[in-house]
Amino acid sequence: MSYKIYHYIQPKLISLKGLFFLCLICLGVFSCKKNTNEADTLQSRFDTGMVSYVQGSNVVALNGVNYSFTPYYMGVPVTLKESAKTADTIIAAVDPSLISEYNQIYLEKNPSIPQGAFEVAHQGAFAIHPGTKEATDSLYVLLNDGSQLKDSTVYLVPVTLSAKKGSRLKYSLFFFKVLVTKGDLQAKTFGSTLATGISNNRLVPSGALQVVLSGIALPDELKIRMTLNKVFPAHDVSVQATMLTQSEISAAITKETFVGIPVPDANATLVKDLVTIPARLMLSKDSVTVRFNNKNQLTAGWYVTGVKIKTYTGSAYGVPPVANDSCRAYIRFFKNN
Repeated sequence: MSYKIYHYIQPKLISLKGLFFLCLICLGVFSCKKNTNEADTLQSRFDTGMVSYVQGSNVVALNGVNYSFTPYYMGVPVTLKESAKTADTIIAAVDPSLISEYNQIYLEKNPSIPQGAFEVAHQGAFAIHPGTKEATDSLYVLLNDGSQLKDSTVYLVPVTLSAKKGSRLKYSLFFFKVLVTKGDLQAKTFGSTLATGISNNRLVPSGALQVVLSGIALPDELKIRMTLNKVFPAHDVSVQATMLTQSEISAAITKETFVGIPVPDANATLVKDLVTIPARLMLSKDSVTVRFNNKNQLTAGWYVTGVKIKTYTGSAYGVPPVANDSCRAYIRFFKNN
């Protein structure tokens, strides 16, 4: 009896185990099939619609405010497979969710992007006129808010396209790779009036500008232009300078091993201390001006004076100096009897 029972139960156990493993195999097969289909669909969409372009964007900080720019881009055409029968509008939008899927398929490690970091140019709307196959405007992406992005990092920006009235798009998906750089806007000295007997050079290693007047009579004025460390498209900016103090000049003479003595305050004054650098330019349109007073009071020999940049606080667009001696200009001249 027990023998029969044993043989009766054992086949049942084998059957249950087999059924269990069969279910697992089926689940695995169906799961793989589903994942494969999803991957194939996505891969197919990427292969038939993906076009990559490289752009460049900047995040520039000025007085605690971040400004985002996209100065380097190449607009790409938005095209249809066939001419539109009626007027249509192509809607384009950034879709950050596609980054992880792109990384899985192409085995890349593109970082995720916050929602709203990038946006499509032209408010994401591209008009198609009847009888045409291409939108009036070109497609590219803009950096909208780079505050949460990392410096010197390439970001993948997926853009999906769809037609309001059903026009068939040649490409419904674009990927842009955007190099983002971040930094503070700062100002430094650029150079002085160039004339016979006046030379300019950068001192090593301090980086300060050295203006030397030799073999000429001391002029009444000397002009010095200012520059930025990067382009700032948002607005004209202001750069302000101030004369170096007697102690700063004495320290510079020792540090830079200059020959000469400091020019007394009464003999060198700043008669124009504020200059403007237009938006999208790096060089000031006007110059800081140093005036030499009572020149006949100076005895023969070498003299040293100079200016440095300070932050102009009269405007939100006052640019602070670079954090090194490149924001200084030392003026050296020889006074004849």
